[in-house]
Amino acid sequence: MEIPYEVTPRRDTGLYNAKLGIWLFLASEVMLFGGLFSAYVFMRLGIQDGVDNPWPWGVSVHKNFVWLGAINTIVLIASSVGVVFAWVALKERNWRRYQIYMYFVVACAVVFMCIKTVEYNSKLNHHHGIKLVDNSVMEGTILNKTDRISFKGEKLTFSLNGALPAVLRDLEGDAFPKFKVTEGPEGTVGVEIQSLSQFKGWFADSRRAASERLTEERKRFRGELAGGAANPKPVSVVSSVTLTAAEPFGLSGSPRKIVAHTETALNYKDGVKVEGKLVNDDVLFEVHEVDLQLVLPTKQRDSVVWSVINDEHAKQQFFTSQSKKYQELLEYYKKHGGVIPEEQLRGRFLNVQYVHVAAEGHEGEHGKEDKHADVHTSQSNPTAGGGEGEGKHGPSKHIAVARDKIKFMGNHGPRYGTYYAIYFTMTALHGLHVIGGALVLLFFVVFGKKLYLKNPEHLANRVEVGGLFWHFVDLVWIFLFPIMYLL
Repeated sequence: MEIPYEVTPRRDTGLYNAKLGIWLFLASEVMLFGGLFSAYVFMRLGIQDGVDNPWPWGVSVHKNFVWLGAINTIVLIASSVGVVFAWVALKERNWRRYQIYMYFVVACAVVFMCIKTVEYNSKLNHHHGIKLVDNSVMEGTILNKTDRISFKGEKLTFSLNGALPAVLRDLEGDAFPKFKVTEGPEGTVGVEIQSLSQFKGWFADSRRAASERLTEERKRFRGELAGGAANPKPVSVVSSVTLTAAEPFGLSGSPRKIVAHTETALNYKDGVKVEGKLVNDDVLFEVHEVDLQLVLPTKQRDSVVWSVINDEHAKQQFFTSQSKKYQELLEYYKKHGGVIPEEQLRGRFLNVQYVHVAAEGHEGEHGKEDKHADVHTSQSNPTAGGGEGEGKHGPSKHIAVARDKIKFMGNHGPRYGTYYAIYFTMTALHGLHVIGGALVLLFFVVFGKKLYLKNPEHLANRVEVGGLFWHFVDLVWIFLFPIMYLL
């Protein structure tokens, strides 16, 4: 059976079927990305300075990766041009030239995704932030995964009614600890467990037995009620079990899984309790920037961040730079016949400064007096809200941050703030479109020879439809890049 209007246009629309379908599909895509862009705009405009978490400037977030975003823009534009040339080659019935252009387009897609991978790796693995209890923020790097809680465990207590305990994924070392069941349901006490596979088998059997006992108890209770018993014995099944280790085992607990912890116990969200001894509760951090946007100007000098950093030179460096920028603002607004707006006084330009805490024995390039305070002074436009440049400096001191002074910490992933959540949502969704479009175009060039020999015009129409989608993907990025990277 022949499907009409695969190559020839329809009389009612002037389009062949595939082109009509792709325009309808792209209309739905416009609504999808239009909704996301609208959400971004409304969230950004709804930020109240000094109240909400400040909205970061794209240039300040991406810093040295802005040029990578610009390269990605050029790569996608070049790939869109390549699609057009590939379609023209098919129209001219030049298969070899079509292959060259189409493989070029796919190579551009691969380059684009590789650059995005580099960006994602930097934000997720090398850039972190710590918000302290007074809402001051330190930007930098958490070292050696010290955001995790280091603990020496001796006992595990958990319920057999749930899934496998999350604590198993936090065990340190390759060897599984040797456990003995010291408390639990009848038949489990005294069991020795010496491997992870043995633990999983024992847990599955014990959970099944506990479920059967619960079923029997419920039947017994319902039977006593039906028999007219005045005070039937309540349903009671022991499902809690305690495992004691032959020797203390190391734990590196994820703070996302742990509800609370003390010097002698960790309490996980899934109900598991680990008894033992806390090894270290400090987070080792290398500070790069200090952000005081959510701290009142009158309280900034007494902020918790300075007691955590414990370096007088770093504090002086921050306020010296802030004072110079304040003078820049005064001169700028005097020339324009106005006063400094509140959003500038509470904004990023004044309250986010690069801070270098020098390691012992490294006083900086300019000696003890200068301490390279002027090296990092920003020369950006006072109205632009830009952050500090990092400049050159010696080794940085690693700061131990007590966990009880931390309100929130994490990498620059989706959990770090609304901007980052939208950034990862939109760029990842766009990346999926790039991958999908590249796979379709690759299919046309790898498996399209048979269709080309049978009906070259049909393949040209398919490539044209794929090219329309590819142009849309390029257009979305042209909007994404300035909004997410520059503004």
